[in-house]
Amino acid sequence: MYRANATRVLCRITDAQMVQAIERYLKQEIVDRNPYVASAALTSAQSLILYQKGDVVRRWVNEVGKAMEQPNKMVQLHALALMFMIKQNDKLPVTKMIQQVDPIERAYAICHVHVHSIGR
Repeated sequence: MYRANATRVLCRITDAQMVQAIERYLKQEIVDRNPYVASAALTSAQSLILYQKGDVVRRWVNEVGKAMEQPNKMVQLHALALMFMIKQNDKLPVTKMIQQVDPIERAYAICHVHVHSIGR
């Protein structure tokens, strides 16, 4: 629990140069077995992308892909949302990603795509 909260706070206060310094720790937390830690790292990575601090985050496709395979549904959905944010400019990978997920997650993914396409 403490690691999850520490990750959220660290990503809030960090700047673009510090992201490279903490990259290794965030990548480890994304594939952590504790679902709260993994979920906190995934949502923190989303906020780094949103606040233009996360050019480094776009290279974490392998770790996010591993997080999508975890048994915890919360982690899978956060990983799916982050993967969409990483690949949102390429329509073909987004379409393949949506086709590969479970039917319940597919509905979420389609809604996520529509919400982001409306926001542009």
